[in-house]
Amino acid sequence: MRHLWCQRSRQTGWNPPDDWWTPSVETLCAAAVERTDMEDGCVRFGRARARSGVSIGATLDDFAALSDVVGWPEPPRRLVNAVARGWVEAGHPQDGCRDPLTGLCTAAYLSTRLGEVYQAADPNAPYATNHQLLVLALDSLTNPWRHTARLIVLGYELRRFFSGGETIALLGRGRIGVLAPARDDLAERAHDLRFGICARHGAHASTVTLPETYEETLTFLDDIGEPRTSS
Repeated sequence: MRHLWCQRSRQTGWNPPDDWWTPSVETLCAAAVERTDMEDGCVRFGRARARSGVSIGATLDDFAALSDVVGWPEPPRRLVNAVARGWVEAGHPQDGCRDPLTGLCTAAYLSTRLGEVYQAADPNAPYATNHQLLVLALDSLTNPWRHTARLIVLGYELRRFFSGGETIALLGRGRIGVLAPARDDLAERAHDLRFGICARHGAHASTVTLPETYEETLTFLDDIGEPRTSS
């Protein structure tokens, strides 16, 4: 099982090949052969990959290679979540302000940050003009595994793209909000985001001017965070 998994992982892009094995690989192989629950092993596997400097995308691809070897039609979403949770926990101690799957801030934390923005706004201005909100919407996919994997990778790349104190939060399944200072280069950065990260991952980005009141902003966040249903 270990040999087949390693071989399949190399075929799908694992590099460098000599750094593939970890004790968590043995744990997952044993669980797969014995058909015991793999969730705890998946969490440890995600942590091990993160601590070795492996990106979340490569980690999920590696786990998908195991799925191919085991013969699953697609990686079980519960186990994918466990791998991602372990990867996130290795870099961010778990707390109530972060989504455990993506590592992004929660919508509740974004609401708190927005409250601070409105409190610090110029009292002579009718609304908070020193910040803007970028909203990213991920294309809906019928395959939940691919949707979850794409959301996790998108969150990881956004944290690397925005490194200047922006607040990046998961608003709902497939929707991410970025609270960013209204700098002169924000429009240019939004353009780079649309034609870079968003284009690669099937996402759309729009820039939103904050409403005049904090209450209106919370209502807006609730609306865009709701799952969309087809009529």
